[in-house]
Amino acid sequence: MILSKYPILVQQEILNSLYYIDLLFLSFVSKKMKKLIKSTQMNRFKSINSIWYYCDSTDRTWVFMNKSSVCSSYRDSGFSRFMRIVEHNETEYDYFQSNVSGKIIDFRLEYEYCVTFYHQSEKESVIKSIHNHFLDFFGDSIDYHWRAGDVTDYSRKRMDQNPFIPLLRNVSFYVNTSLEWDFANMEQVEAFFSASPIFKSIRMNAIGMTEPLNPESKFYQAESIQIHQDKISIPAVLQHFQGRQAIINCKEYKTSDLIEFLIRWKSGEAFQKLEYLKIEMGRTPRVRFLNGIRLKYIDETKQPTTHTLPEVYNWYGRIKRTDPIISHKYVVRATDNRVASIKVRGETLWFGVWDKTEEEFLRMMD
Repeated sequence: MILSKYPILVQQEILNSLYYIDLLFLSFVSKKMKKLIKSTQMNRFKSINSIWYYCDSTDRTWVFMNKSSVCSSYRDSGFSRFMRIVEHNETEYDYFQSNVSGKIIDFRLEYEYCVTFYHQSEKESVIKSIHNHFLDFFGDSIDYHWRAGDVTDYSRKRMDQNPFIPLLRNVSFYVNTSLEWDFANMEQVEAFFSASPIFKSIRMNAIGMTEPLNPESKFYQAESIQIHQDKISIPAVLQHFQGRQAIINCKEYKTSDLIEFLIRWKSGEAFQKLEYLKIEMGRTPRVRFLNGIRLKYIDETKQPTTHTLPEVYNWYGRIKRTDPIISHKYVVRATDNRVASIKVRGETLWFGVWDKTEEEFLRMMD
């Protein structure tokens, strides 16, 4: 069937009846076909919210299309897989070739998705070609995400190799990894973060980390960090973090580290972007350490407003917000008069920054 022989309305009806993966392959045929699909399917593409790449420890990469407003689950009806990217198996010949962004790539159609093949030396270039086609096809109206690894996957591999992170345009990157108890190759960790883009979110089991990261490491530039570590000073999140949200679970800490963090935030010296911090400690902190911070207090007769924010990224695939912080205690930043609520309960400290001056913050309780 030659599509171009039909009237434009018939062409549109035919294209409307095709699956997204079929439209994708048709777009490989020619620039004219790609232009036709983009012009006739514009309203349909508006339902696509994001494209997600998920690379596991076996080096397979799944590509999912999310047609809901928030990624809630891989099994959600709006979140469907449509491509698998794997290393070429030379014993298989049931594939066909297409020109994608100037690169000839081998494909095979499965029932629900297609398989894209690469030779190991061309892995990144194949993925870049696929991604560049998406950018040209869907444009920047949708979000693109790359998630690498699982804690279980990489703990089994014992970080013998770093998670695969290609350098792709207009993509938010997430990494979930683990350092074993006997891990000591800090050069490998430093090299990984140095070669990678800045992550939107990092989830790491760093119990095996025995040496500090470089203060300029991209690790500290991530928007969100969730980390399980032995000592609160390694990695030194409370000293060098430049992002928005951090959750720290540690076994050992020094009260002086907590005091230094609060003093530096209050002075405006550091943590300008921080909006939420949660520290889960191995033992209950002595709350009197707050006495030296010059805390301020909301009138006990008034009910404090609850501080909570959408999480930058939830690793369990759920729509989630940060823990609610309800506290009469707060501090004020000297440089811009911004307020942060402080709550200590049991072995946990919460710190939530308001986008409010002290006057605006107190008026919320009136």
